[in-house]
Amino acid sequence: MKQQTFEPVTDAAVLREAMDMMAIGNVAVHRAQATNRALGIPNYYSIGGHVVSDRDIDSQSFRTVKE
Repeated sequence: MKQQTFEPVTDAAVLREAMDMMAIGNVAVHRAQATNRALGIPNYYSIGGHVVSDRDIDSQSFRTVKE
């Protein structure tokens, strides 16, 4: 399947709206992560191609988790 190419955004209003949506999404993600931590549910991330949880990051150094 051929990857589609997209034209860069040149309209300032469109760029501003996209940035506003991204900010709303970031706030929602941070709230969900905080809720998960409060409930004892780990959050998972991909760091350097390795899936780790925030519990792994808190309890060990990243070098130990990566190996």
